[in-house]
Amino acid sequence: MRKPIFKLLLASGAHWLAGCVVYQPTQCAAPQITGPKQGEITASSYLNGRYELSGSYSPLPHLLVRVSTGSLRSDSRDVRDSTYYRGHHYDLGLGTYWRLGSQGVVGGLGGFGQARNEASYSRGGFILSYPTRYELDARYNKLFGEVYGIIQGGDVVSFGAAYRITQVRFTTLTDRAIPLELSSMTRGEPMLFMRVRLGDGPFEDRPLQLQAAWGTSATFGYDDKNQQPTYSLGARELLQGRGYTTVGITIFPHCLFHRSQ
Repeated sequence: MRKPIFKLLLASGAHWLAGCVVYQPTQCAAPQITGPKQGEITASSYLNGRYELSGSYSPLPHLLVRVSTGSLRSDSRDVRDSTYYRGHHYDLGLGTYWRLGSQGVVGGLGGFGQARNEASYSRGGFILSYPTRYELDARYNKLFGEVYGIIQGGDVVSFGAAYRITQVRFTTLTDRAIPLELSSMTRGEPMLFMRVRLGDGPFEDRPLQLQAAWGTSATFGYDDKNQQPTYSLGARELLQGRGYTTVGITIFPHCLFHRSQ
């Protein structure tokens, strides 16, 4: 079990900061909610310029409701360069959480989402070879399931890990307006994160939180060195492992409400 997860964490080496193809992995949710009537609103930024806004709420004990949306628009400033990355997505999810003593929480979520992404770029072209041009356009639906765990290291810092499995089904997938043969893929997506709670008083009374997260996404059953089955270059671009780094800030409205009282 440890070996496959370790491989997934290393899968996206060359693409750690980019993650810019028409399948763009989203960070795991792992909400810092431990009781009913608690909620959080998080704004995150990926290093490739993509941003994400999410909200989680617990209307009843052990029940989570979550919604997230994100967007990316990165066009080259050079008029001679037609490179661009564009896209937007949304996710909806339901889940549960359980306290582990006074300093831990575990949980899980499941849900679905949709996305539309476009990417135009060139890759390769060293010395005597010509670069390969990609003009990818994708629309897809996705189903996901996630488990997570968080440990508090006091009243300020907490650490955690999450693992998400995402099944992607393409409704449209083309490269230079030519349909690609890939109709679906399933990704394994582990994430590690560190959070810092800002404010005074006990951990769960502090209204602001900063987060840094590192994650990867790799396709189950795909080996780039294995030429069977034979995929087109555009399909191989989608199947490859990707990584991401995010930073974000979270507001806990219930903490602000308690303070106002």
